[in-house]
Amino acid sequence: MNEKMALMQQLLLEIPKGKVTTYKELAHAMGTRGYRFVGQLLNKNPEPNAFPCYKVVSSGGDLGGFAYGDAEKIERLKVDGIVVKRGKIVDFEKKLHRF
Repeated sequence: MNEKMALMQQLLLEIPKGKVTTYKELAHAMGTRGYRFVGQLLNKNPEPNAFPCYKVVSSGGDLGGFAYGDAEKIERLKVDGIVVKRGKIVDFEKKLHRF
């Protein structure tokens, strides 16, 4: 699991400021179809301030989860220039980063 965590952290650093990615995109970039596995890895991210797991959202633009809660995820996204309304990323397709 350490290899997968290291790969995930590397990929998280590739997401530009003002962009988000999805669990699915991240999973594919990691060479797996285990979207839930990716979610579990993100939840265990030991350094969420160094590796921005808050930038990973659901494929439909919904927030998805975050170990520190939705309000904290929304605040971090806001600081990054991402607007969230009613639990969804505004202009999701324009904000989506694909690997």
